[in-house]
Amino acid sequence: MILHRFFHFDSEISSKKRFGCFALIGFTFAIILATAVIKFKYKHNQDISGTSIPSGSISFTILNYETAITMMTEIATDSQEFTDDATIQNQILPTSSTIINTTNNKSETTPSIKSYYWTQDASLSKRRSAFGAVLLANGTIMAAGGLENTTTVIRTSELYSSSIGWTVGTQMKSFRYYFTLTSFANNTKVLAAGSDQSSYQQTAEVYDMIKNTWTLTSTNMTTGRHSHAATLLQNGSILILGGKNSSSTILSDVDIFMPSSNSFSKVNSMNMGRYLFTSTLLNDGSTVLVTGGTSTNNQMTSTAELYVSGSWIPTNTNMTQLRAYHSAVLLKNGNVLIAGGGDGSTVSYSTAEIYNTTTRTFKSTGSMKYRRGSFTLTVLPSGNVLATGGVDWTTKTLPTMCELYDPISQTWSNTTSLNYGRYYHNTILLNDSILTIGGSNGQINSLTSSEKYYL
Repeated sequence: MILHRFFHFDSEISSKKRFGCFALIGFTFAIILATAVIKFKYKHNQDISGTSIPSGSISFTILNYETAITMMTEIATDSQEFTDDATIQNQILPTSSTIINTTNNKSETTPSIKSYYWTQDASLSKRRSAFGAVLLANGTIMAAGGLENTTTVIRTSELYSSSIGWTVGTQMKSFRYYFTLTSFANNTKVLAAGSDQSSYQQTAEVYDMIKNTWTLTSTNMTTGRHSHAATLLQNGSILILGGKNSSSTILSDVDIFMPSSNSFSKVNSMNMGRYLFTSTLLNDGSTVLVTGGTSTNNQMTSTAELYVSGSWIPTNTNMTQLRAYHSAVLLKNGNVLIAGGGDGSTVSYSTAEIYNTTTRTFKSTGSMKYRRGSFTLTVLPSGNVLATGGVDWTTKTLPTMCELYDPISQTWSNTTSLNYGRYYHNTILLNDSILTIGGSNGQINSLTSSEKYYL
């Protein structure tokens, strides 16, 4: 009877009323249909705590809090970069969003931010992880060596400029990964030292920016090494510290590279063998702080020591936490921030601490919101510190959310998110931005993607 009254002209219902009813019925059906489609399409993504990366050599979960407010959780593999993922590149958040804090599993509500993701930039010409990257005097970035995939070591280099992107550079003489790349001579030259490739562990070579050439050093290092540290001193020489050799011996040996002779000489050894540790030049330009790492017993250590006038002395206290795979940076106040780390397989840390250069002691500071190992810390012009990428071995996850440390309040806060989780990557500070380059996401192939964080 009701339908009869709607569909016959002799109904007492006017044409305007019939039109309104039809519109209401159509709108209702549209809502029902859209709801059914969404539920069917995204049924596999109902767990919004993370996003699984496609299968590979290792399986990780991407941690980022957009999964709590969107169903766009299809994270592209490296071969899909800059294509399929474009729809979530610059997502705008609503007024607030719920995030999962991986440190304490609490839900937090944070204000919306305009740019949720880092800006995707030009791709590397080669996939790279465990590689080196430095800023040159002409403003370009050099990336060299590394792993193209889990079995292929490369010796190629490439150069980045903001206007052009990446261009192929001159090849190194040797294949290198887990090595050090250190700029010197006012960033016009670069020293590449060591490798996990046993044939090249003891070798080193110098890149000349003006000549665009690589040349082997006049002498090799006194011992072969990888997973070591290198620190440029104010006098222009470079300390090469610790690491592991081809016999898997964890080294306390220290070499010094003298640019004037293009050669190495042995100096006093550290008090203990270390690899996967940090080495930070202090404000006086000659004192070097070495922290943590894995020691000769193949266990993480909380010890630290100072290179002072050619000798090694212990700090007055140990760190507050056992650490390897961690990061450290010199703050603008002269102290050192040490954060994160882990054992490389089962555990990662979110804890952080400050080394006081006056008292030569360590004190806990605010913990990061996410556990991170094999990540980067970058001091910004503001004095704040940006934590980027890394891996959480505790949960087998890759935190994409980046964090800022405020030395005044001694707290960390979330900032924008990487598009791709990554570790064994590099992060370089430019005039107006920070560029994060390459790395691994736990798959067989390393990443080619670069992302930019604008200051």
